[in-house]
Amino acid sequence: MKDDVKLDLHGVKHQDAGPMVIRFVEENWNSGAKGTIITGHSEKMKALVIKVLDEYKLTHNTFRSNYPKVETEFE
Repeated sequence: MKDDVKLDLHGVKHQDAGPMVIRFVEENWNSGAKGTIITGHSEKMKALVIKVLDEYKLTHNTFRSNYPKVETEFE
């Protein structure tokens, strides 16, 4: 089992985020790690992340805090 992994999208342009999330998912696929993706306060960024996770049929939870994020499990 892999340690928890994180992708921080602060400062990333929306157009660049999709490929970054895809690479993050594929690099951690079947690792058993918990993945956290920091989206920031952008609803567009959060929607983009969720779209990619849905395409991979990964369950996810969103959290609003000082650092809005989406979490998933790479089973």
